[in-house]
Amino acid sequence: MYKQILFTVVLFVALPINAKAEDLLTIFQLAQSNDSILQAKKAEQLAALEGKPQAQASFLPTINATANNSSYKQRATNGNTLSSSETGSLSPIGPSENHYNQSTYGLNLTQPIFYYQEWLKYAQANENAKEANATYAAAEQDLIVRTAQSYFEVLKAVDALKYSRAQRKAFAKFLEQTQQRFKVGLIAITDVEIAKAQHDNAYAQEIAAENELANKKEGLREIVGKPVEKLAFLRENLTLKSPEPADSEQWVLTALEQNFSLQAGRFKTQAARTEIKIKQAGHLPTLNIQSNLTHQSSTPIGSSTANANVSLNVSLPLFSGGSVHSKTKQAVYQYEQYQKEMETQYRKVESSTRQTYRNVLTQINQVNALKQAIISNTSALKATDAAFNVGTRTIVDVLKAQSDLIQAEKDYAYARYEYILQSVKLKQAAGILSPEDVRHINSWLTDLPNKPTPSDKSIILD
Repeated sequence: MYKQILFTVVLFVALPINAKAEDLLTIFQLAQSNDSILQAKKAEQLAALEGKPQAQASFLPTINATANNSSYKQRATNGNTLSSSETGSLSPIGPSENHYNQSTYGLNLTQPIFYYQEWLKYAQANENAKEANATYAAAEQDLIVRTAQSYFEVLKAVDALKYSRAQRKAFAKFLEQTQQRFKVGLIAITDVEIAKAQHDNAYAQEIAAENELANKKEGLREIVGKPVEKLAFLRENLTLKSPEPADSEQWVLTALEQNFSLQAGRFKTQAARTEIKIKQAGHLPTLNIQSNLTHQSSTPIGSSTANANVSLNVSLPLFSGGSVHSKTKQAVYQYEQYQKEMETQYRKVESSTRQTYRNVLTQINQVNALKQAIISNTSALKATDAAFNVGTRTIVDVLKAQSDLIQAEKDYAYARYEYILQSVKLKQAAGILSPEDVRHINSWLTDLPNKPTPSDKSIILD
């Protein structure tokens, strides 16, 4: 005879029982403060925004002050000679020396009037700033996806460990009972060996599941910057909704317009096109007004002079060794490169949006199918148990039925997590993912573990 008994599923919990589980919203807020990837993107954004005031500075006047103080010594020698009374010879009169200091102070002001290249660089700086903003917005959405994915990867690992332990415990019971039945001569040694092999395999899977859970926790720690031991669970009763609007092409159109990675690529391409004009402007003249004011004084002579002038300067490049032409060609090639990369990005976003939309619908159907599969596998296990009891099924059939039930439960849990992740990725592709979606998903979580599943009741030999 066989009977059903309830055994306790051991969950992987490292903190004390009273410790409060951390939910997805809490984890996301930690990630916003501690994620090094997002912080690097923020620094990159701020650095790019500094290009605008730098470009504006090219239109403003520049003022330079100069100061100089020099010391001079002047020697003067005349041609007169004096007669020596002793020798009767002539000797020159000694030279005279003058010492004086000269101080010079000046101000130079230059006001650009016509610098076409600088106007183009200012326009390019605006495009670069828009690219940086779009890139950072994409990084914020990516953080939501990475956090949610890592969070549910940990929950999947917890489930994997739970089901591995359930399977190992079930097979341990089978092994114990087969050994007892073998001792009284009811079964052959073959059944014992089969049960032992299944138990050993289940134990090996449990060890692997423990290691996988530790690895997934490390992945989450990498994002939030601190160890996370206990997470909130996904509620058992969860209503799965299809994407709105229920049209993949509408999602594609939204993605092509609002996807932040595409926006960043468009601004980058526009900046590359402006770069062509900047290089071509190397042949154009430049015009500026220059004003100089200098004051010079000398001591001890006591003289001083002051000069002021204003000039209009025009510079026309005539020949630069062909560098302007070469740089223009280089800018054209880079622009063509970015255009092709944008075309690739458009195709990728369009394709991934359609795929993700279908994935959401697939996960909904899969969750419903696997929920029914749990019911079917539970009935199959009971039927196999009854057939084994009358001798029409072997222990191999019973062990397989138990494994199939546990696998169906695992797949069901995984499908629910995958539904959430695919829904998040669909909104990311469309460029509409926001922290509000994190709060919405967070409402699906609970501190309480899910109710025992059918596999928690193991059939053991009597």
